[in-house]
Amino acid sequence: MNYRSSDMNMPDDEDFNGPGSGNIKAMILSQLIPEEYIYDPLNAEPTLDTLRAAAVQYSGETANSQNNSSGIGADDKLNQETDRALKALLDAAETDVNIHMARIKAVLGQDPKLLETYSKYTDPEIQSRIQRLEEMQQQRKDLNSQTQSILNSLNENIDMNSPSKQKKENLTQAHILERRLTSWERALQMYIYANDNDNNKNNDRNLSIVATSKQLTMIQLLQHLCLTSTTEDEETLTQALSQAAQMTSSHLERTSKLLQDAVEETADSFQSYHIHLIAHSVAAQTALKKTGDVHAKFLHHGKEALKIGHALEVAEAKRRQSEHASVLLRRWWMMENLAEQEDLSGEEIRVQEEVRGVIPSSSCRMDPLFTRKENSLEAAKTLKSLRTIVKCRSSNVKPGSGEGLTDLDAKERFESTNRLILRTSAALEQRLLNTFSEIYTSGGAYDFSSTMAPKRAGRLNWMMLREVSEALMSFDSGRSLHKRYVGLVVSTKFPELFVRKGDESETVGEEDIDGTRSKLSNLFHRVCEVCTEEFQLIAHVFSPTLPPHLQSPSISSSGKKIVSNAALFPETFPLQVARALLQRLISDPENGMQAQINGLLDSIDQRGDFDSGAKKLDTFVVIHEKAAGLFHLLKDAAQNMWKTQGTKTGQEHDSAAAADGAYDANAQSISALIQFLTTQEMSLSNGQRKGYLNLELRLLHHHCCVNLDRNGGKLLRSMRTEDSVRNSVGGSPDYRAPIMPLDQDHIRKAGFAALLNGPLKQSVLRQPLIHATDSLARTRLMFGSGTGGGEGVDSTARVVSTIFSQMCNFYGPSYLYPIIDSLGKMLVTNPPNAPPSLPFDENSPPHNLGVDGNFWITIERIHSAAKSFDRELWAENRTGSVRVWEILVQTRSQTSLTLGKERRIRFFQELEERGEAVILRALDTLSAHIHWILVTGGEAAVRSGHRKEGPYAVPSGSILDSTNSPAVKALTYCLRSQFVHVQAALTPQSLSAFWISLSRRVYDILVSRLLQNYKVSTVGAVVLSRDVEALRSVCMLAGNEHYHWDTLRELLTLYMTPPDSLKTMLVGADGDANSGKGMFGRVGKDQSIVFMSRRVDYRYRTNQGSRKSQWVKELLEELGVNDPTDGRVNIGNYAAENITSA
Repeated sequence: MNYRSSDMNMPDDEDFNGPGSGNIKAMILSQLIPEEYIYDPLNAEPTLDTLRAAAVQYSGETANSQNNSSGIGADDKLNQETDRALKALLDAAETDVNIHMARIKAVLGQDPKLLETYSKYTDPEIQSRIQRLEEMQQQRKDLNSQTQSILNSLNENIDMNSPSKQKKENLTQAHILERRLTSWERALQMYIYANDNDNNKNNDRNLSIVATSKQLTMIQLLQHLCLTSTTEDEETLTQALSQAAQMTSSHLERTSKLLQDAVEETADSFQSYHIHLIAHSVAAQTALKKTGDVHAKFLHHGKEALKIGHALEVAEAKRRQSEHASVLLRRWWMMENLAEQEDLSGEEIRVQEEVRGVIPSSSCRMDPLFTRKENSLEAAKTLKSLRTIVKCRSSNVKPGSGEGLTDLDAKERFESTNRLILRTSAALEQRLLNTFSEIYTSGGAYDFSSTMAPKRAGRLNWMMLREVSEALMSFDSGRSLHKRYVGLVVSTKFPELFVRKGDESETVGEEDIDGTRSKLSNLFHRVCEVCTEEFQLIAHVFSPTLPPHLQSPSISSSGKKIVSNAALFPETFPLQVARALLQRLISDPENGMQAQINGLLDSIDQRGDFDSGAKKLDTFVVIHEKAAGLFHLLKDAAQNMWKTQGTKTGQEHDSAAAADGAYDANAQSISALIQFLTTQEMSLSNGQRKGYLNLELRLLHHHCCVNLDRNGGKLLRSMRTEDSVRNSVGGSPDYRAPIMPLDQDHIRKAGFAALLNGPLKQSVLRQPLIHATDSLARTRLMFGSGTGGGEGVDSTARVVSTIFSQMCNFYGPSYLYPIIDSLGKMLVTNPPNAPPSLPFDENSPPHNLGVDGNFWITIERIHSAAKSFDRELWAENRTGSVRVWEILVQTRSQTSLTLGKERRIRFFQELEERGEAVILRALDTLSAHIHWILVTGGEAAVRSGHRKEGPYAVPSGSILDSTNSPAVKALTYCLRSQFVHVQAALTPQSLSAFWISLSRRVYDILVSRLLQNYKVSTVGAVVLSRDVEALRSVCMLAGNEHYHWDTLRELLTLYMTPPDSLKTMLVGADGDANSGKGMFGRVGKDQSIVFMSRRVDYRYRTNQGSRKSQWVKELLEELGVNDPTDGRVNIGNYAAENITSA
C-alpha cells in the first residue's frame, strides 16, 4: 500500500540523515499514522481500513448476486461468489495485520520508510525469533529422545567415584571432573528444556531411583554434582560448582531470551487472530442477513401459496357439490319416471320382491342401483339424500299460503315419487337387516388380525358386517341396526334365558337352590365371555374408524377398493350399541341378570326359616363376588376394545399416524362405556347390599340370642333405645337389633354354677365373636375393603360401624350388664345373727365371708369376655387382623372411626362402672362378715370367760393357751382362702387396690372396737400384738400401702411399757414434748395419748366413778399436754385412710 499522498512529497534518504532529521521523521510519522500509535505503539488498536472497505464491497456484491440469481445453477454460482468474497475478506485482514505491525516498527524505529517496505515475512527480528524458537523445539525433541542415555551417563559418573574404577581405567581427577560436568550439563539441559516439573510428584532424594525415572529435580541435580570420593579435595568441588554456576547462568540467559521471544510471538499472534476473527464475524453477519432476507421471502410466498391452496379447496368442494347435485338430480328424475310409469300403467311395481332379489334382474323395472347387493351402500346413501329432499320440500310448503299449489300435476308427481322412495327405503333396509342377520348367525371365530382374515373358512366376515352396517346407518341413524344386533346376540348366545318354554315351571324348589345358584354363577361367566368377544366386534364393525393396523387401503368383500377408512357411524355409536347390549343382558325385566338374581333370592325367601336366611346370606355374598368379578372383566374388555393384533411395520406407520386423531376419539367412547358399566354395577350391587345388610344384622342378632337361649339364658322382651330405629337414604328403615337383656331374677335363682356352666361358659363367650368376625368378612366382600377410595369407602365404614355398635349393644345391655347387676344380688350381704362358733376347724372348708368363690370366677369370666371382645372384634393396632379398627383406618373415614372409638369407650366405661359397683358391694359384704367374726365372735368368747373389758384385758399371771385369739385365727384363715379367689379374678392393679381397701377396713374394725370398748393389760398386749401381726401378715398379701399396721404395731408398745418409762418413749430422752422426737413426733400427741388411755391401769374405778391414776396425772403434767379422752373422742380421726407413711 502507498502511504504517500498526492500533495505531500516523501523526503529523500539524505534528508533523514541530516541535521534535524529526528524532528522531520516524527512530523512525517504523525501525519501518516493515527495518533494513538505515536503515544503507545504496543497497545494501539488496529484501524482495519482495508477490512472495512472489503466488507462494504462484499455486502454490495452479495445483494446484487441475490437479485440476479435465478434459473438453473444459481445456487452453485452463489456459493462460488460467497467463497471468493470470504477469501477477499481474509486477504484484507492479513493486509491490516501487516499495516499494524509496520506502524509499530516505524514508530519504534522512527523510520517512515518502513510504512512502505515492511513485511512480517522479511522482518529479520521476526525471522531470527522464529529460528530460535524452532531450534529450541528441535533441542527439546532431541533431549526427550535422549533422556534414557542422559540418565545412564549420570549413573556411570556415580560409579567413577569408586577407587577401583579410577585405578582400573587410569582416570585422573581432572578427567573425572570433566566427564562429570559434561554429563551434568546435558542433564541440566534436559531439566530446563525437556523435564516436566509440574507432573513430577516424586521428590525422593534416593539416587537409586534415578535410573528408572525419566524426571529430574533440582535436588537430584545438585546431589549428582556434589557426590565426591574420599580422594577429592575441597578445591576440586569448588571448581565443579564454579563451572556449574557458569553453565547455569548461560542457560538462564538463553531461557530469558526464549521467554521474551514467546511473549512477542504471542502478542503478534493475538493481533493477527483478532483481525481474522473480525473478518469471519463480518462474513457471518452478512450470511445471517442474507438468511433473514430469504426467510422473509419464504414467508411472503408461503402465505400467497396458502391462499391459493384454500381457494383451490373451495373450488374443489363446489365442484364436488355440483357433481353430487347433478347425480342426485338424475336419481330423482329416475325415481320420478318410475313413479309416473307406475301411475300410467296402473300396475304397482313390486319393490319388495325386486329389492330382495326374488325377481330376476332381467325382469326388474327398478334401477340396478337398488336391486344389486354390491350397490347397497351407494343405494342407501342415495335414498337418504332423496328422503332429505322430500323432507325439505315438505317443510318449505306453508299451509294456506298458496305456494306450491299452482301446478297440481307437479304436486301429484312429487307425492308419487315420495311414496316410491319410502317403499324402496323400507325394502332396502329390510334386505340389509336380513343380510346382517344371515352373516352373524352363520357364526365363526372373530379374527381381527387383518382385513383379509374374515374371508378365511371358519371366520366371521366382520368386514361384510361393517359394510352392511354402514349402509343401514342411512336409515333412522341405525336404530333398527343396533336393535337387530342386540336381539341376535341374546337369542344366539343366551337361548336358555331369552327363549321361553311354555311348559317350564318358574318356581324353584328348595332342593334346587344350590343348583340354581350354580347356574347363575355359570351365567356370569358366560356373560363375561360373550361381552368380551362382542366388545371387540362392536369396536370393529360399528366404529367410524378402524384400528391403526387395519387402516391401510384394502379391498372390500364385494371387490371394490375402499377409498377411505372413515365410515358413516357417529363416534358415539359403538357406545350406544354396547350400552344397549349390556342393558338387555343385565336389566331385562324378565330374563336379565338382575331378574335372575331376584328370582333366586325370592325362591329362598319362600322357605321363611333362619336356615334359609343363612343360605340367602351366602347367596348374597357369592352373587356380589361373582358380579364384581364380572364387571371387572367387562371393564377390562371395554378397555381393550381397540387392542391391536400384530405390530405396525415401518411402511404402515405413516398411514396409522394419519388416523391417530380419529382413533384417539374412540377413547372417549370407551371411557363413557366404562362409566356406564360402573353405573350398572352400582345399580346392581346397591339393591343387593341393602337386602344383605338388613339380613346380616338380623341373622347376627339372632345367632347371638340363640346362643344364650340354648345355654341356659332367659331373654326378656326387647327394649327400645334412642337409636333403635334410623331411616336410610332411600326412606326404608334400616334394621336395628332390639336390646333383649338376660333375666336377672332367673340368673339369681339359678346360682353361680348354672351361670358359669351356661351363659359364661368359654364356648358361649366365643361364639358371638365368631359370628361377628364372619359378618365382618362378608361385609368386606360385599362393600369392599375400603382401600380403593370412592363411594364404597363410606358404605364400608358405615356398615362396619353398624355391626360394631350392634355387638356393643348385645355384649353390654343384653349380655354382660345384666350378669354383673345380678352378681350384687347374689351376695350374702348380712351375716348371721348368731355369733360364730370359734375357733373354726381348719380341716373343713373356710367360711366364704358372704362372697362365694364362684363370684370371683364370674368376675374373671366377665373380664376375660370384655378383653376378648376388644381383642377379637376391635383389635386396635393389630395389623393384618382385618377387624373393626383396621377396616375403619383403611377406609380413612374419620367420622366412623371417631364414632367407633366413642362407642367402645362408652361400652367399657359402663362395664367398668358396673364392675366397680359390684366389687364395692362384695367389699362391703366382706367387711360385714369380718366384723361378725372379729367383734361378735371374739366378744362372745370373752363373755364366756367372764372378761367384761374385752379379749385383751387378761389378768396378770394368766397362761396363754394359743398364739392368737380364736377370732383372729379364724379370720386370717378365711381371708387367706378368699385371697386365692380374688387373686385369680382381678388384675394385679385391681387386686392391689381391692386388698388395700380390705386391709384398711380390717384395721378400722379392730381399732374402733379397741378404742371404744377394750382395755389392754400387759399380758393382753402380747396377745394383741400377735393378733395385729397375724392380721398385718394376711393384709399384706397384695399391695404396698399398709402403713397403718406399722403405726399400730408401734402404738402397741404403750401397753407393754411400765409407767415410769412412758415419758422417754413418748417424747424421747430430752423430755421435750415439742421436740418432734419419740412417739409424739412419729404418731402424734393425741393419737398416742388416746391409745395409751386404753391401758388397764390408766383409770381405776371408785364409788364416785372412774378416776385417772396418779402416774397418769404426773406424766401429763410433766409433758404439759391435755388429755383428749377427757372429752368426746372422734374415732374417725384415727381411721386407716388418715395414716400415711412416715
